[in-house]
Amino acid sequence: MHPVELQGRIDRELKSLPALRAPGTLLPRVLAAVRHWADRPWYARAWFTWPMWWRVASAVALLAVLAGVGVALPVVQDSVAARAAAVHLPVSVSASVDVAAAARRVVVIASTLRTLWVAIAGPFVAYAFLLLVLMGLLCAACAAALNRVAFGRTAHS
Repeated sequence: MHPVELQGRIDRELKSLPALRAPGTLLPRVLAAVRHWADRPWYARAWFTWPMWWRVASAVALLAVLAGVGVALPVVQDSVAARAAAVHLPVSVSASVDVAAAARRVVVIASTLRTLWVAIAGPFVAYAFLLLVLMGLLCAACAAALNRVAFGRTAHS
């Protein structure tokens, strides 16, 4: 049998089969699952869907934890090194600076980043944003043209 004839026969046989029916309980179960998913409390949803104040508070808390770890880590390292030296244990803990020196280092880094932003990156942000918007519009125009030319149809909303 020729492949085209076989394809036609398979197509006729498949079209002659009765349509499958979903169980009667499927739709209520799906709707109940969707309702349960939508009724979740705000804190069980994705972080970007939280109320704005909770997102800000959680971001500030995360930054506070990270800053606390950054400030406390040298102190803990020094404490471990001092206790290890007191009991004569060989510990490979690098000597760290005190908290004041760490705070000065953070201030210097923040000032440097701010200066670099103002001097180098700041003036180009508006141009970069404009370039990104134009690139997005160009991509949308190309997609619309390709859809019309390749598929011979217009986009439906």
